[in-house]
Amino acid sequence: MKVTLLKISAAVVFLTAVLLALVVAVPSRRALFVEIYELVLAAIAVSALVSSFRTLAPQAWLRSPFERDPAKPEEPPPIAELDRFDRLVVLGTGNEFDLHYRLRPLLRQLAADRLYARHGIELDRDPERAQPLLGDELAALLSPDRKLGRRTAVGIGPAELARDVDRLEQL
Repeated sequence: MKVTLLKISAAVVFLTAVLLALVVAVPSRRALFVEIYELVLAAIAVSALVSSFRTLAPQAWLRSPFERDPAKPEEPPPIAELDRFDRLVVLGTGNEFDLHYRLRPLLRQLAADRLYARHGIELDRDPERAQPLLGDELAALLSPDRKLGRRTAVGIGPAELARDVDRLEQL
């Protein structure tokens, strides 16, 4: 800090001496020389102010905010569709209503796409051919005739849902 003040004062003394020499040498341009002197003094003051900020928060000046920290890997943003599926699973395991009206349509669409793409079976038109591939429990869950039970009843259990998803993956 003392070294910085010493440098600033030396620069001001030098500039003042140069100003006096120029005013004595060319008195008709005194106003121009004073304006240049003031401008250079202001630049020195701003420079001193900026360097004092650097000493207050030295870590802020080490890196640009746009640089990445190599020790901390950047997390990818969450995928909105996966978040939606996660919510559907949580709701479907929570109660019968959400299972029937939210999760079940997604499972039906997945099953219909897989059955048609891999076996040429349309789920709604030919449920008798789809039933052996789906299994009894999954076929009952995906049946278009399935009735909604009590709205507040517990939905599908996580183990059952995992089994059904595995079955859909095997299609």
